Amino acid sequence: MTSLADIVVVNENADEATAGDVTVFRNAEAACGWLEHWWVENGEGSAFTASGERLTLGVDHHDRVVVVDREAAAEGTALVESWLRSAAAAVLQARRVKAARGKVVLNQSEQEGRLPTSVEELVAYVGFTA
Repeated sequence: MTSLADIVVVNENADEATAGDVTVFRNAEAACGWLEHWWVENGEGSAFTASGERLTLGVDHHDRVVVVDREAAAEGTALVESWLRSAAAAVLQARRVKAARGKVVLNQSEQEGRLPTSVEELVAYVGFTA
Protein backbone atom coordinates (compact mmCIF):
# COMPACT_ATOMS: atom_id res chain seq x y z
CA MET A 1 0.00 0.00 0.00
CA THR A 2 1.34 3.43 -0.93
CA SER A 3 1.58 6.01 1.85
CA LEU A 4 1.77 9.79 1.68
CA ALA A 5 5.48 9.49 2.51
CA ASP A 6 5.97 7.51 -0.73
CA ILE A 7 4.03 9.84 -3.05
CA VAL A 8 6.04 12.69 -4.58
CA VAL A 9 4.57 16.04 -5.59
CA VAL A 10 6.62 18.13 -8.01
CA ASN A 11 6.00 21.83 -8.48
CA GLU A 12 7.42 23.26 -11.69
CA ASN A 13 7.94 26.78 -10.44
CA ALA A 14 11.22 28.25 -9.21
CA ASP A 15 9.21 30.08 -6.54
CA GLU A 16 8.39 27.27 -4.14
CA ALA A 17 5.59 29.27 -2.50
CA THR A 18 3.67 29.54 -5.78
CA ALA A 19 2.07 26.56 -7.48
CA GLY A 20 3.09 26.12 -11.10
CA ASP A 21 2.56 22.92 -13.04
CA VAL A 22 2.04 20.35 -10.30
CA THR A 23 2.56 16.66 -10.99
CA VAL A 24 1.94 13.74 -8.63
CA PHE A 25 4.06 10.57 -8.75
CA ARG A 26 3.60 7.24 -6.98
CA ASN A 27 7.18 7.34 -5.69
CA ALA A 28 10.54 9.11 -5.91
CA GLU A 29 11.84 6.74 -8.59
CA ALA A 30 8.97 7.67 -10.92
CA ALA A 31 9.49 11.39 -10.28
CA CYS A 32 13.23 11.17 -10.84
CA GLY A 33 12.72 9.18 -14.05
CA TRP A 34 10.39 11.84 -15.40
CA LEU A 35 12.46 14.91 -14.50
CA GLU A 36 15.28 16.15 -16.71
CA HIS A 37 18.75 16.85 -15.32
CA TRP A 38 18.67 20.45 -16.56
CA TRP A 39 15.46 21.05 -14.59
CA VAL A 40 17.28 20.16 -11.38
CA GLU A 41 20.50 21.95 -12.32
CA ASN A 42 18.61 25.16 -13.21
CA GLY A 43 16.45 25.09 -10.05
CA GLU A 44 13.22 25.03 -12.08
CA GLY A 45 11.09 23.77 -9.20
CA SER A 46 10.92 21.63 -6.12
CA ALA A 47 9.71 18.28 -4.86
CA PHE A 48 8.14 17.13 -1.62
CA THR A 49 6.53 13.94 -0.45
CA ALA A 50 2.77 14.20 -0.03
CA SER A 51 3.42 14.00 3.73
CA GLY A 52 5.43 17.25 3.52
CA GLU A 53 9.06 16.11 3.51
CA ARG A 54 11.38 18.15 1.28
CA LEU A 55 13.29 16.16 -1.33
CA THR A 56 16.66 17.53 -2.36
CA LEU A 57 17.27 16.46 -5.92
CA GLY A 58 20.61 16.10 -7.66
CA VAL A 59 22.09 14.67 -10.83
CA ASP A 60 24.34 11.61 -10.98
CA HIS A 61 27.28 11.06 -13.32
CA HIS A 62 24.89 9.65 -15.96
CA ASP A 63 22.77 12.85 -15.92
CA ARG A 64 19.97 11.02 -14.13
CA VAL A 65 17.94 12.82 -11.48
CA VAL A 66 18.33 11.30 -8.02
CA VAL A 67 17.14 12.07 -4.50
CA VAL A 68 20.13 13.35 -2.55
CA ASP A 69 18.34 14.05 0.73
CA ARG A 70 14.94 13.84 2.35
CA GLU A 71 14.20 16.08 5.32
CA ALA A 72 11.36 17.34 7.44
CA ALA A 73 10.17 20.81 6.47
CA ALA A 74 8.08 22.91 8.84
CA GLU A 75 6.11 24.41 5.94
CA GLY A 76 6.09 21.23 3.84
CA THR A 77 2.59 19.99 4.57
CA ALA A 78 1.02 23.41 3.96
CA LEU A 79 3.03 23.91 0.75
CA VAL A 80 2.05 20.53 -0.67
CA GLU A 81 -1.59 21.11 0.21
CA SER A 82 -1.57 24.53 -1.49
CA TRP A 83 0.05 23.08 -4.61
CA LEU A 84 -2.50 20.28 -4.73
CA ARG A 85 -5.42 22.69 -4.23
CA SER A 86 -4.18 24.79 -7.14
CA ALA A 87 -3.77 21.70 -9.31
CA ALA A 88 -7.22 20.43 -8.30
CA ALA A 89 -8.79 23.73 -9.36
CA ALA A 90 -7.11 23.37 -12.77
CA VAL A 91 -8.32 19.78 -13.06
CA LEU A 92 -11.87 20.85 -12.22
CA GLN A 93 -11.74 23.61 -14.83
CA ALA A 94 -10.50 21.15 -17.48
CA ARG A 95 -13.21 18.66 -16.53
CA ARG A 96 -15.87 21.38 -16.81
CA VAL A 97 -14.69 22.15 -20.35
CA LYS A 98 -14.81 18.44 -21.22
CA ALA A 99 -18.25 18.10 -19.62
CA ALA A 100 -19.57 20.96 -21.76
CA ARG A 101 -18.45 18.95 -24.80
CA GLY A 102 -20.10 15.78 -23.48
CA LYS A 103 -16.75 14.05 -22.94
CA VAL A 104 -17.06 13.50 -19.16
CA VAL A 105 -19.77 13.55 -16.54
CA LEU A 106 -19.14 15.69 -13.48
CA ASN A 107 -20.02 14.26 -10.10
CA GLN A 108 -22.22 16.24 -7.69
CA SER A 109 -19.24 17.80 -5.87
CA GLU A 110 -17.69 18.94 -9.14
CA GLN A 111 -21.00 20.40 -10.32
CA GLU A 112 -21.16 22.40 -7.08
CA GLY A 113 -17.51 23.46 -7.38
CA ARG A 114 -16.48 21.59 -4.25
CA LEU A 115 -12.97 20.20 -4.33
CA PRO A 116 -11.52 17.46 -2.14
CA THR A 117 -10.39 18.63 1.28
CA SER A 118 -7.74 16.20 2.52
CA VAL A 119 -4.29 15.68 1.04
CA GLU A 120 -5.19 12.05 0.32
CA GLU A 121 -8.30 13.09 -1.62
CA LEU A 122 -6.42 15.85 -3.45
CA VAL A 123 -3.68 13.41 -4.51
CA ALA A 124 -6.29 11.03 -5.89
CA TYR A 125 -8.19 13.80 -7.69
CA VAL A 126 -5.13 15.46 -9.22
CA GLY A 127 -3.15 12.29 -9.84
CA PHE A 128 -5.83 10.05 -11.17
CA THR A 129 -8.44 12.26 -12.78
CA ALA A 130 -8.47 12.08 -16.57
